[in-house]
Amino acid sequence: MSTGELNHLAEIDFDTFKRKVKLTYNLDLDAYKRPQMERRLRANMERCGAQTFQQYYSMMQTDNTLRDEFLDRVTINVSELFRNPDQFETLRTKILPELIKGAQSGLSVWSAGCSYGAEPYSLAVLLDEAAPGVHHNIHATDIDDKMLARAQNGVFQTQEMRNVSSPRLVKYFEPVSGGYMASSVLKKMITFRKHNMLNDAFRTGYDLILCRNVVIYFTDETKSALYQRFFKSLRPGGCLFVGGTERIADSNEIGYENQIPFFYRKPYRH
Repeated sequence: MSTGELNHLAEIDFDTFKRKVKLTYNLDLDAYKRPQMERRLRANMERCGAQTFQQYYSMMQTDNTLRDEFLDRVTINVSELFRNPDQFETLRTKILPELIKGAQSGLSVWSAGCSYGAEPYSLAVLLDEAAPGVHHNIHATDIDDKMLARAQNGVFQTQEMRNVSSPRLVKYFEPVSGGYMASSVLKKMITFRKHNMLNDAFRTGYDLILCRNVVIYFTDETKSALYQRFFKSLRPGGCLFVGGTERIADSNEIGYENQIPFFYRKPYRH
């Protein structure tokens, strides 16, 4: 069989896999950059001994561990509290004070793609420090049920807490076996729910949306469509906070103002 024929068969194999994944897990792998995603999944295949994507899919249907590893690969569940501390300091000193000043009550915030909860708990710490006693609403969403269950527990390993200062550690977390548990003060602010940002509807009226280190493997078209939907979900004057490698190329065309790196504001005129 020629190289061209082999490549064609491999193409069919992966395309069939993508269709089955979309039907079974409601995950659209076409939204991801193909080379990176295919490379990540082939590493999974090699570890479990699958020769084709079809075989890999079949194995996932009878092996929950393989299925969970696949979902972890696709949803990229790697984080820590106050990831990129300098950016969270900008959020604390420049963004939150202005948002809180302009709000009639507590802030409405969305942590999109929250994984196991490091981001919404970090945000809850900052909100309690900025406006103690005020009830803020943090909506934290992810597509992975396993990650959401862990997030609701609010327990983090010691290495995931390395950016948490000693005063914050004492005030907001309780030592437990192998790490720390978030206090009830933080947990009361956060509501976790399952959400597929590629397919599900977006709520509106948010003061702040965080979507950080989530879309780095998405295609440019998918990213642009998401950032437009986030724009519509923000109230006028609200901000979108993105990751360190996720600057929005068409931010001006969408309508954002970008005076501070990684923070994109929806103007009041909208």
